[in-house]
Amino acid sequence: MKFMKQKFFAIPALLLGASASAFAALPASVATTVTAAQSDASDMFDLIFPVIGVIVGMTLVIKLFKRFTAKI
Repeated sequence: MKFMKQKFFAIPALLLGASASAFAALPASVATTVTAAQSDASDMFDLIFPVIGVIVGMTLVIKLFKRFTAKI
């Protein structure tokens, strides 16, 4: 049982160490590109979020309208 616990904690630690060394080997141009892509994604989210809010809001209004008019 003790061996299983050691193995259970050793594998994630090994993967964490490998991922840290993988990120350390990236050139600066890749970091700049990833940062630019994240910025673009954030800008797109800021543009589309109000549209999604309106669509969800109107869907709820239509469902409530149908529910209350069916009772009349």
